[in-house]
Amino acid sequence: EQLGYHVVAVHISPDLGERVMVSGERSVVEDLFPEVAQAIMEARSAMVWNHDPKFIIKFPLNGYCKLNSMQAVQRLLNSSFRVLASNGGGVEGQQFSEYIFYRKQAHL
Repeated sequence: EQLGYHVVAVHISPDLGERVMVSGERSVVEDLFPEVAQAIMEARSAMVWNHDPKFIIKFPLNGYCKLNSMQAVQRLLNSSFRVLASNGGGVEGQQFSEYIFYRKQAHL
């Protein structure tokens, strides 16, 4: 039995209130946030976060699923994810925070 990891990135910026974007393996993101699967099916296929069949890149959780940053973080923590790293920066009016979450996964 080999151990692997599920990894999810959450990017938060204060654009027009709050912008929350999530990136990760498509199956993991859709399992954590079932609302994402429906939004992707309804959205145009030309959207940037929908180009890779295996990964979702910077999907706007607050825009399509009406989830704020605390709700997103809470779901990850309640699903056994832990914070691996965090980063933040920017200039006046363009700040951001990014969090990398992980959890161990057993491959059968």
